[in-house]
Amino acid sequence: MQKINEDISAFMEQVVEEEKAIDHQGERVTTFGVSDSNEQELFGVCAVGLDGKTCCGSNDRVRFPLESTSKALTLALALEDVGHDEFFRHIGQEPRGDAFNSAAAIEEGIHGIPSNPMINAGAIATTAMIHGQNGTERFARILDFVRRLADNDSIDYNHTMYEEEDKDLNRGLFYIMRSHGVLQGREEDKLTPYFKQTSIEMNCMDLARIAAVFANYGRDLKSGEQLVSERTVQTVLTLMFTTGMYQASGQYALEVGMPSKSGISGCIMAVAPGRMGLATIGPALDESGNSIAGVRILKKLSQRWQLGVFSRPA
Repeated sequence: MQKINEDISAFMEQVVEEEKAIDHQGERVTTFGVSDSNEQELFGVCAVGLDGKTCCGSNDRVRFPLESTSKALTLALALEDVGHDEFFRHIGQEPRGDAFNSAAAIEEGIHGIPSNPMINAGAIATTAMIHGQNGTERFARILDFVRRLADNDSIDYNHTMYEEEDKDLNRGLFYIMRSHGVLQGREEDKLTPYFKQTSIEMNCMDLARIAAVFANYGRDLKSGEQLVSERTVQTVLTLMFTTGMYQASGQYALEVGMPSKSGISGCIMAVAPGRMGLATIGPALDESGNSIAGVRILKKLSQRWQLGVFSRPA
């Protein structure tokens, strides 16, 4: 188990200072509201060890929406609810080079099945499989699951962002899949929870703690309770590794080597299995939609401490 110690803290502070300037050099998605901050302040990184010890740098307490990072969490809940065999009858497991919100992944797939759970179509189908009598109950279970993973009952979704977000493209994906028989039911029961989940807000410490639960093979850091089965953790981390960073997943796997999931708010959740969980936030995005500073920070941390899944631990 990797210990969060003074060496890691000092190196993280050094890396944060080096990368602050980089955070202002990419495209920023300004349509997604961020609480408690303006964009210039929204930069942070946090690491949580399996013993619960935490090391954070810069503005780690500023809240941001999860956006696509939420897909890894709803994937875990859906797998726990319906089981692996049933889940993968409806959603594929393969990476694609298309944009995350592309309809091609449905139209070119087999019988309209999305190619993986990390693209929007696959994530919508994933959320639709989570148990619940209606959309309200389904989202309540998602929010409760996220709160338990983060050990923070105050986590909620940004109501304003949910109301104002452009939903047309994802509605189109929903109805294409419904026309293929991949999905059934009403938009408000199956699609609305997806819009709300992407609006869930937290800070770097919350997200790093969730990553640490996955690094701890699904066990709570304090109680040791199995919050997520080990089989589900293995599946989620595998799909994060192969598909979690949009079109740059392969390059990221080579350079950083940790299962990770990014969101266009600029956040990244990264997992070093058996060692620690990490989270970064930096809104400037590269051409693939990943945080420029976040990727650079995680690359430096991974190389310094050999955090990649195929690396010999330092």
